Parts: sequence; C-alpha cells; structure tokens
Amino acid sequence: MPDAFDPRPPQELRAFYDRFSARFRAPGVRLCSYQLRWIAFRSEELDWGIERAVLDLAWGEENVTRQVQFVARVREEVPAICSLTFVEVGLRKSLRCSDDEPVVTAKPVLAISMWRSDHPCGLFGLVDLNAQGRPTGSVRAPLPLVRMGGWI
Repeated sequence: MPDAFDPRPPQELRAFYDRFSARFRAPGVRLCSYQLRWIAFRSEELDWGIERAVLDLAWGEENVTRQVQFVARVREEVPAICSLTFVEVGLRKSLRCSDDEPVVTAKPVLAISMWRSDHPCGLFGLVDLNAQGRPTGSVRAPLPLVRMGGWI
C-alpha cells in the first residue's frame, strides 16, 4: 500500500529555505535587476550542509526558458535515483486583493519556490522589496507548495 499523501514540506527543505532566503534579506542587497534563476542541488548534500549546485541557470541560458527544460537538463547530469532539490527564484510584482479581485501593484517582491523530487510538497515564499529593489525587512513565512501532476 502506498504511503499517504503528506502535505507538509520536509523539515530539511524548510531549513534550506531559511538559509537560502536569508541571503536575499541581508542589508545592502539590491535585487532590482535580478534575473529568474533555476538551481538544482542533490538533496542528500543539502542535508549534510553542502550547497553545491548540480546546475544553476538564469532564464535563457543554454536556451532554457521553461522550468521543464531546466529539470530535463538537470536529469542529464545525475542518476535517475538521485533525489534533487529544485529552486526557482526571481522578481515578480506583488498582488494585493481589493474588493475580492487581485490587483497587481508596482511593488516588487522576490519569489522563491523550492521542492524536492521525491516529495509532493515544497515551499513558496516572498521577500518584500522597496522600489529600489532592496529588502524591506518584512518577511513572510513560506507557504506549502503542492506539486500536482508532473512529479519530477
């Protein structure tokens, strides 16, 4: 009988999210021209505290313009049985709700998504930025990110 669906991200992923996102919240960081990046790590190495990327690409590098292309490229680099941790990080405009409708505001945020190839639930978090692309110090707790469909 298969294991029951676990909607909670792994604790190790939350610990990595905290370390990873702290870099973008540090004083003096400026992110106004930050490009969308996809990064993949071996999950086992991250659990040991080793942050060595298997692949780290900005949008458009090596003709990669979609997440599925990035994942395929990473899978060429590692054995299929290897658990991977994927990170997508990039600037977005923030959303706020007004009269039950989402409205895009001019305020930029840095969106960070991360998930493990062997777990259905990852994390999604935002780092609030001011108009100059600097972190405001406002930190939102990451939310669970359920990876339905194409398990990678």
